[in-house]
Amino acid sequence: MAVDLVLSETLDGAAIADTINSGNAGIGYGNVTNGNYAPLTDKDANTGHKNIFVSHNGVNFIEQLGVYISQFGVGTGYAYGGAVSAVADYAQIIAAGAASQASKNNADGLSGGLWMETRAFASVSAQFDRAAAPANVKTFGLAGQGITTPTYFIIPTDSMVYNAPPETAASSPVAGKIGPAGNTVLGDAAHLKFRFYAPNVFSGNGLIQWDLAFTYALTS
Repeated sequence: MAVDLVLSETLDGAAIADTINSGNAGIGYGNVTNGNYAPLTDKDANTGHKNIFVSHNGVNFIEQLGVYISQFGVGTGYAYGGAVSAVADYAQIIAAGAASQASKNNADGLSGGLWMETRAFASVSAQFDRAAAPANVKTFGLAGQGITTPTYFIIPTDSMVYNAPPETAASSPVAGKIGPAGNTVLGDAAHLKFRFYAPNVFSGNGLIQWDLAFTYALTS
């Protein structure tokens, strides 16, 4: 039996279906200017991010759930709709992440690339604080991580939730495991938060696209 992941912006919500520039459904982050991040609400208050809840339609748990980025269109076959090329965008995101410093709200203008906050219940002031929580805040491309299948980021226990309601931490979560719908022990969703950071000196000009790829194993 095939098991599919479901990506949504709200817990138990509809699958994400933003219309991206290629004309396909995807995830849009909005506009970002140098020295800032997107989505941005209030830089000084450290607010603004893209929520992604990962769940699945299987009757058993999935395991080894991880995430990485890849060149746009490789996993989907979508036609590129950015400003330069899919190859250039992928290289640029990796380079920005590799050179990124650790300011959570880009206060110094030196943070860059795609970041992921894996603590579902991180406070507003603490979210994306890579310096304080390097095990939970990941930068794609930093130290060569999160950019290929072998370097994927495993989804940690702090991400696993279920809808009680409200959103509630799983009682006995396991890294990389998500239970079937309604499972309160492992949780039935992973709550991830994303930002794209542009450093003060950033050569990007126009629309950038990439694939966010998930990998997982099934149980029979």
